[in-house]
Amino acid sequence: MKTKAERRPQKTAEERAAEVEALTTQLNTAVAELTTSDAWVSMLRVSARFTKYSPSNVLLLWMQAQQRGVALTKVAGYRTWQTLGRQVVKGSNSLAVMAPIRRRLTAEEAESMAARGFRGCWEDDGRPAVMVRGFKLERVFRLEDTEGEPLPQLPDVGYVTGDTPDGAWDALARLVEAEGFTVTHEPEPDETRGHTDYARRIVNVDPTYPLAEQVHILVHEAAHVRCDHEGRDIPRSQRETEAESAAFVVCSVLGFALGDVSSIYIGGWSAGDTEVIQAAHTAIHKAAQSILAGLEQE
Repeated sequence: MKTKAERRPQKTAEERAAEVEALTTQLNTAVAELTTSDAWVSMLRVSARFTKYSPSNVLLLWMQAQQRGVALTKVAGYRTWQTLGRQVVKGSNSLAVMAPIRRRLTAEEAESMAARGFRGCWEDDGRPAVMVRGFKLERVFRLEDTEGEPLPQLPDVGYVTGDTPDGAWDALARLVEAEGFTVTHEPEPDETRGHTDYARRIVNVDPTYPLAEQVHILVHEAAHVRCDHEGRDIPRSQRETEAESAAFVVCSVLGFALGDVSSIYIGGWSAGDTEVIQAAHTAIHKAAQSILAGLEQE
């Protein structure tokens, strides 16, 4: 009896490259579709569930789910589901993500790249470094396409309209202070709830709001810092969209109920420019990842 590997013909390098190219084209199309509030918020909900994936793979998962009209909760590879005591249901359709192909450079390649100004070509022990040399497609399946042992559930951690996770404020404040800012509590004018003063290195949060909302404001201001809004020359509308989008992702992971999030998308901020949308999404994803990683350490 033939094994699955024997029954399935191996793809050529050209065929694999064509698959990656086709998926890249789809990715560019997905970026162009992120020009409505509903699509933007839908994408952010996927980002909140898949913070360990790259920005491009988050967009790919969102795009494929939109095309199929399905929900995304968790995804994993076929064998990963088996290690969790679950089995992919026969006939289920997989989702594609791009995985890096890593290999160790030869000494000649490392020398050539180093001569051209590339960094990290050598490891501390003198060996050529392992680097990404391309990408390949990997197939993953939704939790809904599997059956078997139930997955362990994380405990509820509170909501933005009520209790907040224990220590959330202190942990976030330490992250902001680690960036060289002082966190202050002064009333803000008009409807402003907080601001970041880069000249004086101050992040201020209006103390008149409930603690849950103060945490949300602090995450928003921390996102301004992590998105490098001090150094990047972008319009204010894009800065606010990036900061609030990153705050939405972080607060969603923390379990906050944010209610109406349509204000995340500030109409016209991108002018339909796909490069601007891609840059914003990358900044949001990296900022949210770094804040969540910092909170895990705290």
